[in-house]
Amino acid sequence: MKLNITKVLLASALLLCAQRALAQSYSIDGFTVAGGGGTSTGGPFALSGTSGQSEAGRLSDSRYTIEGGFWNFPVANSPTVASTTIFDNTNGTFNGVFLVTTSTWMASKFCLGSQPYQLESVALLLGVPGLDVRTSSVRLQVFSNDPASGKPSASTGVIMNLSGMTNPVSLSPNIPGKPVTWTPATPFTLVANRCYWAVLSVESGSSVWQAASATRPTGDAGAFGRVGSTDAGVTWGVPDTFGNGMMLIRGTALPASPALVVSAVRLSGNELRFSFPTRAGQTYAIESRAGLASDAWTEVPGTRQTSAGAAFEVSLPIRQSQPRQFFRVKQLP
Repeated sequence: MKLNITKVLLASALLLCAQRALAQSYSIDGFTVAGGGGTSTGGPFALSGTSGQSEAGRLSDSRYTIEGGFWNFPVANSPTVASTTIFDNTNGTFNGVFLVTTSTWMASKFCLGSQPYQLESVALLLGVPGLDVRTSSVRLQVFSNDPASGKPSASTGVIMNLSGMTNPVSLSPNIPGKPVTWTPATPFTLVANRCYWAVLSVESGSSVWQAASATRPTGDAGAFGRVGSTDAGVTWGVPDTFGNGMMLIRGTALPASPALVVSAVRLSGNELRFSFPTRAGQTYAIESRAGLASDAWTEVPGTRQTSAGAAFEVSLPIRQSQPRQFFRVKQLP
C-alpha cells in the first residue's frame, strides 16, 4: 500500500492515544508509521485538552488496515491585556527645549490617579543643539516625588533600557525632536495616587535637548510639571507647573488596590497581632497614640515597609504601664 498523505499518518497515531484517554490530559512520546512509499516519524509531543473527532476514515489492503481521523484539541488562550497611554503630550504645541548635559538634568512630572499601572515604556522627543547630527549616550531614570517639596526625591531603582536602539544614539536638531524610547528592565509598578518624575541626563557625548510643551497632556497621569538640576540630581530648582517635556508613557492597568481592612486581630501575651492586605510597591506604616481626643499620631518605629504584594502580618508590643493605646494602619503616598 502507498500512503501519500502525511496528515493521515499523524492522525492515526493521535487516534490510538485518544481512544485510551479521551477528554483527559495525555502525551505522545514518539511514533513511527511506515508503509509503501516512505516513513513519517514524529518527535516528542505533548497534547492536552478536550478532544473531539471531526473526520475519520479507513485505508486497507490484503495485508493490514489503518484507521485514522482528524482530532481537535482546543487550547484555552489567556486574555490579552491592552496597553494604555497614561501620559501623552507629544502632539501638543511645541514650546521650546530643555538643555541636558552630564551635570544639568531635566525632570518631567506625571501623577497617577486611583488606577495603578505596570510601566511599559517612556518615550521622549530629543534632539541636539547646532546644525549637525551628533551622538550622545543618554540615560532615563524614574524618580519618586517628594510630596512635601513637590520635587524629585530619589531614584526608584528601576533600570530603563533603550528600546530599538543602543547608546550612543544619533540625534539631529530637528523640531520638535526624535522619539527615543526606554523600557524597564524588570517589571515596575506605578502606584496609584502617586507622582513620579522622568529624569533625563547625558552620560557622555554631546549635550541634548528635550522638546517642551505647555499643552495639557492626555491620559490618566495627566498632571504635569518640570524642574531642572545643575548638580546631577543632588538638588533641584523650583518646579514649573506650566509645562512639561514632551513624552509618551504607556502602561498596563493593574487590578485596583485591595481595601485596607485590618483583620485577624488578637492578643497573644503582651503582643497585639493583626494583618491587612497590601499592594506591591506600596509603602505602609503603623501609627499609635495614647488618646483619641488630643494626642497626635506617631509612627511606630520599625513598622514602615514596602509591600511585595502579600498581606502584612504585624505584631506590636503592648505597654503594661499605659492604660490605653490606639493603633492605625497608614498607607503612605
